[in-house]
Amino acid sequence: MSRAAIAVEGLTKRFGRRLAVDSLTFEVSTGSVCGFLGRNGAGKSTAIRLMMNLLDPTAGRATLLGLDSRRDHTSLMQRVGYVSESPVFYDWMKVKELIRFTGRFYRRWNQARVDSLLDQFSIDREQKVRHLSRGTLAQLALLLALGGDPELLILDEPATGLDVLVRRDFLGSIIQLIQQDGRTVLFSSHLLHEVERVADQVIIIDEGRLVQSGTVEDLKLASGLSLEETFVEVVSAKERA
Repeated sequence: MSRAAIAVEGLTKRFGRRLAVDSLTFEVSTGSVCGFLGRNGAGKSTAIRLMMNLLDPTAGRATLLGLDSRRDHTSLMQRVGYVSESPVFYDWMKVKELIRFTGRFYRRWNQARVDSLLDQFSIDREQKVRHLSRGTLAQLALLLALGGDPELLILDEPATGLDVLVRRDFLGSIIQLIQQDGRTVLFSSHLLHEVERVADQVIIIDEGRLVQSGTVEDLKLASGLSLEETFVEVVSAKERA
């Protein structure tokens, strides 16, 4: 079994003539917080959907927690939490009804953690989902993903829709919470200053290709720049090549 929580090998996805993900290969270390970085349209969300078996790859494979993401998809769904960029809910349900409904799909469901996050985010259990703000929906999606006590959490732009004051503490507090038990986190984001604050590993892609990966400290030490400046430099270098 691989020591990496995520191992992606030659992952490729074509939509007709467009190459969205191009021979992507990387690993995410178990117990790490990994920022998955790239400009809008770089292929981050497509790559994540391939990892989650929500899209069929043109080539390559992804291994999560030592299991093949396609062959072992059903088993992995009990061990991996996922928050998409645009989560979809049964909006006619009340919050408490949606939580109860979601919990039935998991062998393990940590209701105490869900209740704690409901209080932390000040989400009204009696409120209809359709009446929640975009930011509250993002928080609800996160607490549902955490309810199953995942070993691996994959977040696609998790701070989308959150206002500045909430977003400031959102990633730090949640990542600290889930890492207490040695969980691994992969999250895509374009907010590089927030990634630098909470991540210990980063993967940078552009036009579906890997352009840089490593620990945050190693990348900053090698370039003598901040993470944001390093990102701009490596993406610009690729364009000049």
